[in-house]
Amino acid sequence: MERKPPVRVCAAVIRDEGKILMCSRPPGSHLEGFWEFPGGKVHPGESDAECLVREIREELSAEIMVLDLIGRTTYSYPEKDVEILFYRSFLLHGAQKIRATEKQEVLWVKLGSLPEMELVPGDVGFAGWLASGAEN
Repeated sequence: MERKPPVRVCAAVIRDEGKILMCSRPPGSHLEGFWEFPGGKVHPGESDAECLVREIREELSAEIMVLDLIGRTTYSYPEKDVEILFYRSFLLHGAQKIRATEKQEVLWVKLGSLPEMELVPGDVGFAGWLASGAEN
């Protein structure tokens, strides 16, 4: 059976005071309970930045500014391939309250603790690279 092209997914790497914003996968979803960088699938005709602004607004009720692409990976799950693009981003209003809208957990994590989390498999390599200080 021929595999479809990878699903394009964008992830926001939101940093504040040395911590990274992470979200758990919502109940009833694929990989429920695993941690990931917030984001989602790019819709047709949508830029990566538009995707991230929309996803963070929908999932976390927060407004972000998307900066530069800092990582990219392709991961093959049994049912599909995903291309994940990681963008450095920041909250537009630093003190804004983040409200998870899909019953997921939200956590600010110290950079060095990322590899210790139970991450979705597609995020593991990037998280290790980020925690190693390679991006700084």
